[in-house]
Amino acid sequence: MTEENKVQKKRVYELARELNISSEALLKVLGELKIEAKSHMSTVRVEDAGRVIEQFEKQKAEAKTRATKKRKRRRRKKKTVVSAETVKNVKKILAKMDSGGAKNRKSKKVRYRKEKQERHEEQRTFDDGEEKILKVTEFTSPAELSQQMGQPVNGVIAACMKLGVMATANQRLDVDTISLVAEELGFTVREVSEYGAEALEEARVSDTDAVREERPPVVTIMGHVDHGKTALLDRIRSANVIATESGGITQHIGAYVATVGDDNQVTFIDTPGHAAFTAMRARGAMVTDIVVLVVASDSRVMPQTKESIEHARAAGIPIIVAITKMDLATANPDFIKQDLAKNNVLVEEWSGNVQCAEVSAITGEGVDELLEMILIQSEMLELTAFPDRLAKGTVLEGRVDARRGSIVNILVQDGTLHEGDAFVAGQYSGRARALFDENDVQILEVPPGYPVQLLGSPGVPSAGDSFIAVENEQEARKVALRRQMVAREKLLHARHRVSLEDFWATTSSDERVLNIIIKSDVSGSAEAIVDTLSKLQNDEVGIDVILSGAGGITERDVDLAAASNAVILGFKVRPDLRARERAAEEGVEISTYNVIYHLEDTVRKALSGLLKPEEKEEFLGSVEVRDTFKVPKIGVIAGCYIVAGKIKRNAKARLVRNGVVLWEGEISSLKHHKDDKREMSAGFECGVGLYRYDDIKVGDTIESFEIIKIAREL
Repeated sequence: MTEENKVQKKRVYELARELNISSEALLKVLGELKIEAKSHMSTVRVEDAGRVIEQFEKQKAEAKTRATKKRKRRRRKKKTVVSAETVKNVKKILAKMDSGGAKNRKSKKVRYRKEKQERHEEQRTFDDGEEKILKVTEFTSPAELSQQMGQPVNGVIAACMKLGVMATANQRLDVDTISLVAEELGFTVREVSEYGAEALEEARVSDTDAVREERPPVVTIMGHVDHGKTALLDRIRSANVIATESGGITQHIGAYVATVGDDNQVTFIDTPGHAAFTAMRARGAMVTDIVVLVVASDSRVMPQTKESIEHARAAGIPIIVAITKMDLATANPDFIKQDLAKNNVLVEEWSGNVQCAEVSAITGEGVDELLEMILIQSEMLELTAFPDRLAKGTVLEGRVDARRGSIVNILVQDGTLHEGDAFVAGQYSGRARALFDENDVQILEVPPGYPVQLLGSPGVPSAGDSFIAVENEQEARKVALRRQMVAREKLLHARHRVSLEDFWATTSSDERVLNIIIKSDVSGSAEAIVDTLSKLQNDEVGIDVILSGAGGITERDVDLAAASNAVILGFKVRPDLRARERAAEEGVEISTYNVIYHLEDTVRKALSGLLKPEEKEEFLGSVEVRDTFKVPKIGVIAGCYIVAGKIKRNAKARLVRNGVVLWEGEISSLKHHKDDKREMSAGFECGVGLYRYDDIKVGDTIESFEIIKIAREL
């Protein structure tokens, strides 16, 4: 392309940035003007760009006119309403008049309680005609509901009784019951996944003077197992991460920062590709800005590749394809592109809008092109955050270290996390005692878009939990305690809320359950193991995970296993000495593993042992009844001739008369003359007694057989 052509044309994404709109919106405008452009990387002539700007200004003017008319209409409908702030001020003045200045003598606790009550009253005020929405978590009590509704607790309890639910003021209700009670009282329920999340977020974003600034992109490497994801990341980081993974397979989420080009920072998240780590890949897609889909050039689009595509699409994340292992003689990138097209991923070379790079982690071929694509894509996304605010992010995983205690890996998505900040992470609250980067170097603060290892959490939050820094440590502790209470309620509710019908259905069925306790090095791995093992169960055999979490195997775990008749499975953790001794005393089995699919195979074999074996009937022999004898105190004995096979004492048998089976049971006695026999073969005469059955006639046939049990496998 000549220098003149470069000046004459513009790329779609550059023109979109000038107009301050997205590339997708600009492509729609280009389509309306019959200007050909397939993706954000397409070029348009300067003349066409002028037409687009003219069209855009015209639409902008029309939109402004409509907005002005709408504002005028809205002004005509405006009602005079006494604001909540005015009501609050009036109450304060009246309180001063009544107390005669006594308010100054009140303690801080009383003032705090009064202000809190006023806040509740403001929350309970609903305008006429406005939909009354209650934001609740699961297992909320009638007392708490009444406080939110602004109604007496007796009214809520009465509504419960009307629905056939006998509840006390502090009894916890499930979401279904809460919804029905709220509907009865004229409210609509909106379930909140985490208690206090909205209130904490409102407090965090209250600083309206915060300035929005650019942040580094978060890029997740996704794809099938052993397709070269970690090797590619090693090449980018010039580090050797793959050597630290068991079996060369990534078994947890790794978050790393790499410098690309001229001091451009990019945060990479490496996710496992093994089938066991579905939840981890979904979480990786949830926190990322760009997905790099890795496919080996000597392979094809595999199940986990398809799953990664689905996760990225569900999250609305742009995809960049990286075809790896291009240094191999068997590399066939065209076949990979064809296979991707079958899964609705069209690369730009095939008239699609997905960028594609052919790379080799060994030689470095194509890596620079891939990084350039990432930077262009992140520039188009215009990623920003508010670094002056308190931090907000997501827990990637957590683990327990013998020396440092609970370590939580967090991706900060907004705000800046400082050492000493109070925080809430899932069910736990605390202060950031120390912060470390991915190289284990201590740092004082973490800006948005960067990963960090945090020390100071009293426990290990679950991977995927929200993380938020707060100013009020007391409020953080209150939120964490409430979340722990809800989690306990859920556990008790799931275990103990069983009706008699459910109980009898369970005990009378053939289902057999394997109770297990799972402990792992990081919470993400524990989650992946639970997800994998749950897929092994069927209608006949099931798995009940009594406990799962991060940390070593302790004496407490062994006691729980003994009480619940469970086995303990450890992944990259070991039992301590007291746990070993306790396990030997209680007869509790502890198995430890370093590779997740070895653990999966062991559990599969254990479940196969619980399967009811397949029963197969094996024919032994047949006898013909030629005479019958009645023996006192014994019953009828049949004089028989063995026609075929053999006959055994205590073997299964059936009596057949005229082709119809009249009886089925066991042979109680077998004699030859006066001698007792255990077994006799064809061609001999014998006396046969049937267990508790005397209706034997000459001409009947007695067939002998046995049931063979064949072990089954999942």
